[in-house]
Amino acid sequence: MLIVQKFHSIHDIDSEFIPSIELLLQEDVPSFKNLIEKHDLAPAGDVFTYFLFFGPTQNTPIGFAQVCLHALPGEDLIPWHQKLFKFWKKDHLHWKQLTWKVGDGNSGLFVFDPRFSRSGKEKIQELVKEYELRPEVKSQEFYFIKGLQDFQSGWTTENKWVKDRFVLEPLVKSSKTYQDYLESLHQDAASQIKNSWRNLHQKCQVELGDYHSAKETPQTFPIDEKILKRWDSLGVQILTFEKDLKILGCLMVQKGKNGNIFFEPFPFEPAGEAIVPDELYTQYALLKFFEMPEARKCHMLKFGTKLVFDEKEDLKFFQEQGFQFKTICHSFLSKLASVNKPL
Repeated sequence: MLIVQKFHSIHDIDSEFIPSIELLLQEDVPSFKNLIEKHDLAPAGDVFTYFLFFGPTQNTPIGFAQVCLHALPGEDLIPWHQKLFKFWKKDHLHWKQLTWKVGDGNSGLFVFDPRFSRSGKEKIQELVKEYELRPEVKSQEFYFIKGLQDFQSGWTTENKWVKDRFVLEPLVKSSKTYQDYLESLHQDAASQIKNSWRNLHQKCQVELGDYHSAKETPQTFPIDEKILKRWDSLGVQILTFEKDLKILGCLMVQKGKNGNIFFEPFPFEPAGEAIVPDELYTQYALLKFFEMPEARKCHMLKFGTKLVFDEKEDLKFFQEQGFQFKTICHSFLSKLASVNKPL
């Protein structure tokens, strides 16, 4: 039987549990600091509950989940005639939407140590049922990994939808060197990448920069000082594309647990006028990744989260470079006819 401990702020989670949480989420976020940042930047009205799960003999977490309660604009959802004849009823002012997801939803509904996956899923089902019985809850949003976390709500409503989203998975280090990795790709993809590198260096005279911290970047680095300080607090490394003392773009590098390395590109060139092609941001990340002896998995991010696509065809660019993907089901249910999508 699993034991559940609830926290209504991520800042209330005991520091002794943080290393275990980071291990559980090692393929989703670089560090616990990233979770804190998402919590602190959430809309003011959102109320979170974080669930830590413990086994019968463990004093460290073996599972993690979270739910967000978001206030629905009840005053705007009630027809004027109902307001007129039922002006004394104020229940609609407390209507809520639930969102069940870990982080940005790319981990699905929950994360458990594989040894507790079955009992963890059962415990999550119990928690969801408890929340579904609350009278103020009028809509629900779920994210779950297709085939692993498939979930059925206890609600019966016609106002619902489900759609798949495709999440880019990390590239696993299966080659010893970057050159070996290139040789493992399809010949057409490998030739395109080599030609892009050759053109960048020989024709465009672009140089690669590598800075151990955000503070070491050049004065011409076109990033706001507040962002640089935030990056520095996260302990990130910066890779750059440079030409004539101008920074054309960069990659933020963050080392996670157990060899999980996270890269996020930031192009600075105007759209349609870029010297550095898109594939070289990914390839520069991989070049650095293969130089790191401790690196096991290369994760590509955008806006601080894994890359998500609505269509499988859009994954082709990354699949040609050796990346895989997983399918996340995004579902929504509502008891209100006027609420047909997440708010």
